[in-house]
Amino acid sequence: MTDRTNRQISRRAALIGGGIALGALGAAGLTGAAQARPLLSATAPMIPAPLVGATFDLVPFPPGTTYDQAVDMWNSATGTTMHCWKVYFQDSKFPTTIDDQIQTIINRGIQALLCFKPSRPPMLSPNDRMALDSTLAMYAKAGLNAEVTLWQEVGPKDMPASDYAKVVSYYGPTVQQHYPLVYNAAGYLGPGEWQAYDPGRPSLDGYAIDFYCGDYINKGYRLDTIAELAGPLPIGIWEMGNTTSANFFPTDAQLSEFFGYITGFLTGRAASGGAIGSSAWFNGPATAGQSGQNEIVGTNPNPLAARDIALYQKFYADIDSG
Repeated sequence: MTDRTNRQISRRAALIGGGIALGALGAAGLTGAAQARPLLSATAPMIPAPLVGATFDLVPFPPGTTYDQAVDMWNSATGTTMHCWKVYFQDSKFPTTIDDQIQTIINRGIQALLCFKPSRPPMLSPNDRMALDSTLAMYAKAGLNAEVTLWQEVGPKDMPASDYAKVVSYYGPTVQQHYPLVYNAAGYLGPGEWQAYDPGRPSLDGYAIDFYCGDYINKGYRLDTIAELAGPLPIGIWEMGNTTSANFFPTDAQLSEFFGYITGFLTGRAASGGAIGSSAWFNGPATAGQSGQNEIVGTNPNPLAARDIALYQKFYADIDSG
C-alpha cells in the first residue's frame, strides 16, 4: 500500500459535500507585530491565538453516533475540550445549507479548519468563486469561527505549483473577505515541495502543515523550512498522528520523540516572539469494527492510543489557548 493510502481511503469516503475538522503560553505573546497581517489582505480577519482539537468525523464511531455524542466521547477519552476541527469538502463542493457537523461546531464554539477544492487551471471557475463566497458568507453569518485552506496538502498529484499559485490568486481574495487564508502543506512530500507550492506570504494569513511521526522518524523531515516560509505569520499543524503508511508504526520511544519535537517547535516559536496557529490530531481512519493506525477515540483505538492520549494531553496543555 502506498504512503498515506490507508489514511486517505476512509477520510475521502467521509468528506463533506459529497454526502458526508496556550494554556501555558497564553494569547498575549501572539498578538501585535508577530501576528500582523500582510498588507495585501488587510481586510480579512486575523488568525486568533492557537487552539487544539482533531481532524474528526464519525467514521471511527458506532453507527448512529451523532456529532454531539462523538465530541463528548472525544472530550471524555482525552480529558480535553475539542477547540478546533478540520473539515474536508470534495472538489467544487460548496454547501448551501448548514449540516449537522458544521452546526455542532458552531454550537460548541469550536474553530473550523475548512478545506475547499475549487476548480483549478485551466478552468478557474467564476461559478466556483461565487459559490465559495456564498458558503463562507453563510457560515460567517451563522457565527462559525474558521480558517480556510484551498487544496489542503496540495502537491504534484493535484496540479503543478504554478497552477496552485493561480488558484490562490483567483480564489484567495474571496476567502479573505470572510476568513483567514492558510497554506496547508503536505508533510509527507518534504521541504522541497512545501517551498515549491508556497503561494507566498503576501497572499496568505497563515501557514499549516500535516505532519506525522513517520515523516519525522522515517524521512527525517523537520519544520525549519515551514518556519522560514511563514516568517511572522502563524504556523499550525492541521493534522498530526502516528503514521500515514501501512509500512510504519512508531514505537513508544519514537512517538515520544516526535511529540517532543513538535511541542518544542511550537512553544519555542512562541517563546521567541513567533506566531503559532491551531493544531489537530487525525483521529482515524477506521470504520466501526476496524482498527485505525491513528484512531485514539472510537470503537477500535490503535495499540498506542493510551500513549497517544497522554502525549496529546501535554501538547494540549502547552499549546491550546482556549
